[in-house]
Amino acid sequence: FCPFNSQNTTWYPESHPLISDEETIQAMFDKARFATYIVSQICFDPTVTSSWIERVWDRGTRLPIYLGIPGAVPRTKLLRISSTIGIGASTRFLRRHKGWLTQAMRPGGFDPDPLIDGLSASVDDAAGKVAGFHVFTFNDLADTEAWRQRKLAGG
Repeated sequence: FCPFNSQNTTWYPESHPLISDEETIQAMFDKARFATYIVSQICFDPTVTSSWIERVWDRGTRLPIYLGIPGAVPRTKLLRISSTIGIGASTRFLRRHKGWLTQAMRPGGFDPDPLIDGLSASVDDAAGKVAGFHVFTFNDLADTEAWRQRKLAGG
């Protein structure tokens, strides 16, 4: 899981809703010399995230990447926040992949495990591009921490 004692820069696997890709890429490169790692915005589509990781490295950025994932939060809160912060393409991914959505949105809230499973090839890549996960809790700390403890214990 992501350390909090270093400087990071947030990058977007999907386009930012208000800023052009060219501007975000330039801003990312401008910030990269001050950062010690990258945190990605949430993306529910592992294929998009994996492709984005390759593009970051193809551009010459070698900072460790922590993949932003939502914690175990209520699904209504997650969907509301997702549309507010502009990850609409990912929300559309969830709608197109109903089986994945059903598994991830079981009773009790969002389950990050299917997303983590979908990202496992990128996380396990021998080049070490991905350093781990950054879990966004959306102030739902208790459920997310309970999920995190289960994951750390091997569950």
